[in-house]
Amino acid sequence: MNYPKKISFFEVGPRDGLQNEPVFIPTDKKVELIKMLTQAGCERIEVTSFVHPKWVPQMKDAKEVFDRIGQKEGVTYSALIPNLKGLERALDIGVKEVVTIMSSSESHNQKNVNRTIKESLREIEEINKIAATHGVKVRSYIATAFGCPMEGDIPVEKVAEIAMALEESGSYEVSLGDTTGMADPIKAYNIPKYILAKVKKASVAVHYHRCRGIELANNLASLQAGITVFDGAAGGLGGCPYAPGATGNTATEVLVEMFARMGIETGIDLAAIRKCGEYAKTLSTLSCET
Repeated sequence: MNYPKKISFFEVGPRDGLQNEPVFIPTDKKVELIKMLTQAGCERIEVTSFVHPKWVPQMKDAKEVFDRIGQKEGVTYSALIPNLKGLERALDIGVKEVVTIMSSSESHNQKNVNRTIKESLREIEEINKIAATHGVKVRSYIATAFGCPMEGDIPVEKVAEIAMALEESGSYEVSLGDTTGMADPIKAYNIPKYILAKVKKASVAVHYHRCRGIELANNLASLQAGITVFDGAAGGLGGCPYAPGATGNTATEVLVEMFARMGIETGIDLAAIRKCGEYAKTLSTLSCET
């Protein structure tokens, strides 16, 4: 197959990797992880989320983290925002890219963000409008794109409709999320390929969660489908607080090594990202073996 010469990563470890941790991780250690990721060559890092501490207490130091990371030129430091209030907080401290999230499953969307799919799409449209006036870019996740633990398989046409609506509202990139590790290589090829054929301006990324190694086959299948943007978390940490059975993310260091062995450039130093993964695991009290 004709594989691309280069792919890019969107590192989610500091946010998605740590949000589920039951014991608060000191801000110093989060900042250290972000600096290590930057030094390893990660150029797109999801630093934190501006969500109410009542719902995700691990992210209560979002402003402090952004204030202390010492942003490097050429690196995009983004933050997840759950709603317009989160956007306001992000804009107040000068965040240049925000990330929205919604689900392709009504059940999971209600549980995760307490809205219907239509309500989420309307709010993300408004987020895009306001963000654009401040020169802020918007990236958008579609959770449960490969299956929902509550509803089962989601029709690919429904996922595509959401992706096209997000693109139309202004989101420059759509990331297809395998929220609980339900994907398989056939889905991981067919669903992104279908979405790629539907969107016209937005780029498409994939975001696979761990499932006993199947996530690596899924990432490879998506590469074969034409995907060139991959989400990962150093150390394979992470999980969704509102999805039964959610596991950690695909480990960035393993993906970097896989692509390097294939002769595909990532821009990330393998030895350095391995150290990031080792450090990230020291921050976690949860198992990283699933």
